[in-house]
Amino acid sequence: MDKFNVKDSPPDTSRLEKLFLEEGLLMKIKKNEYLVQQNEKNNQIGFVVSGIFRLSHTDANGNTWIVGYSFANDFVCDYPSFMKQTVSTVTIQASTECEVYLLPLSKLNQFWETDMDTQRLGRQIAETMFAEIYQRLLGFYCDTPEQRYHALMKRCPGLQEKLSFKEIAQFLGITPETLSRIRKKQLYNERS
Repeated sequence: MDKFNVKDSPPDTSRLEKLFLEEGLLMKIKKNEYLVQQNEKNNQIGFVVSGIFRLSHTDANGNTWIVGYSFANDFVCDYPSFMKQTVSTVTIQASTECEVYLLPLSKLNQFWETDMDTQRLGRQIAETMFAEIYQRLLGFYCDTPEQRYHALMKRCPGLQEKLSFKEIAQFLGITPETLSRIRKKQLYNERS
């Protein structure tokens, strides 16, 4: 599914990235270590230098759902709970070895209040996040599993080499068997 109501170019976050690099704390996170755990309060946001973070939610029945990823040059946090200073609704865990700059909420808020340009940037980032979440929601309601898989691979080429088959299937909301059938069909079509 093509992007709908999404601006073609994301906001220029270079000024915000500079803040993280100059005033943030660089952390090295090993694979499977936690940056944030569900139901814990967190007052830091991260800028991912390298690696992949997995965002997951565990429901009341103990089922864990992968709800998102943050890659290199992405920001990572449970944004609503971070901004409201409530407990996190997701766990953020390193899927690979990661390097991330962490910045406290107080420094981020100071940055937003710098001038009109930073306030505008904050709004643009929030709009972009909303549009991405909206697209993902539409995809789950309207796209077939095969369409969701192709959209993910287009957005994140080479993801199969970095994440497990099971993890990709779980993120797409399908079984590993369904993902296997989709990939076999794709290989068959590529050979034809």
